[in-house]
Amino acid sequence: MAPIGTIIGPTTNNTRNYKARIVAQFLGIDLATTPDFVMNVDNRKEEYLAKYPAGKVPVFEGADGLHLTDSSAIAYYVASQAGSNSPLLGQTAEETAEILQYMFFAEADLMPAIAGTLYSIQGFIPYIKPAQQYSEEQCFRFLGVLDAILLSKTFLVGERITIADIILACDLMTVYTAYLTSEDRKKYRNVTRYFKTMINQPAFKAVVGE
Repeated sequence: MAPIGTIIGPTTNNTRNYKARIVAQFLGIDLATTPDFVMNVDNRKEEYLAKYPAGKVPVFEGADGLHLTDSSAIAYYVASQAGSNSPLLGQTAEETAEILQYMFFAEADLMPAIAGTLYSIQGFIPYIKPAQQYSEEQCFRFLGVLDAILLSKTFLVGERITIADIILACDLMTVYTAYLTSEDRKKYRNVTRYFKTMINQPAFKAVVGE
């Protein structure tokens, strides 16, 4: 079967790129990639900016001409290609609302706090101590919220993996690999259990590696 399209962006060390590819692995959907893509080079080229003026990465070019620029929107679209009964999407209005709720939590609350915590100490943005400390407080607050949610849950919505789990796990990947101490992992033990469950899924390993 021909690919449904191409996700354009770096294929390694990019959790935003991983999302749609993991979804595709779960569903057995063929999705082309661009392993030679160079961040901050290829996305600044004139021809790239002509299609995607914001220079965002990754982007998606569908075989049918569809263009998308948000990593979670791309992942959601790929999940929809399995049909109306896609196992990663909601089967009722209530399930769909819950899935969207957790997707928005991951992207609008947790990920900005993680970025604010890490990006300045990694050199991506200027280091301003009060701003970094505030972001860290928010990051730990949201991890605490998530820990309480996962106290009695294996997955976020129902008893199966949904796209919300894939997006959240990808967003958690950065803070788990680059910031949290062993004591932090113990403190947020439900999140840690959940994260380990997700990254040990075959679809995750196929994209991210061991």
